[in-house]
Amino acid sequence: MKEFINQANLIAPLSEEAKDDLMLLLKRLSFDKGEIVNPIGRVSRRFYLIEKGLLKHYYYHNGNQFILRFFCDKRFVTISDSFLKNNPADYSTIALEDTTLIYLEYDDLENLCAKHHSFEHFIRIYVSSMAIMSIDRLKTMLHLSAAERYQHYLSEYGHLHQRINLGDTASFLGISQVSLSRLRAQK
Repeated sequence: MKEFINQANLIAPLSEEAKDDLMLLLKRLSFDKGEIVNPIGRVSRRFYLIEKGLLKHYYYHNGNQFILRFFCDKRFVTISDSFLKNNPADYSTIALEDTTLIYLEYDDLENLCAKHHSFEHFIRIYVSSMAIMSIDRLKTMLHLSAAERYQHYLSEYGHLHQRINLGDTASFLGISQVSLSRLRAQK
């Protein structure tokens, strides 16, 4: 559970009181590879830290899978729009590996924000960074060629290369596996 606090402190330092209160509220869950963490249509009410493992956000449209993002060890994750607006999720989250998550319930998060400025500051910075990452992802998909998207993918997720299968990589890039194979052969 201390890993949640350690990672939060890297984003914004928490007060000792906030750390103490947070420790009392954190819980742990484990998911097997292939298990859905949050299905499409269900409201996401948990703010997770991946203690160990790998997740992806994805959805299907017209029979095609679209991968929005990958999340690995020591990263915070939630379905932001569902979590913040209390709406059903428009996409699912699945474990790509056996995964252990430390989480905080939405109401507990809200109470910590109201009680501790340092925790509220951490959440604000996290939400801001998620907004920026979403805009960057959109710009990447709209403005870069497939080859440029692949290079961007390698710079962002290269450390996960062996953990993400080719089909998921191609889906994330918005290209076919054949096109991905061609890109990889050009290296």
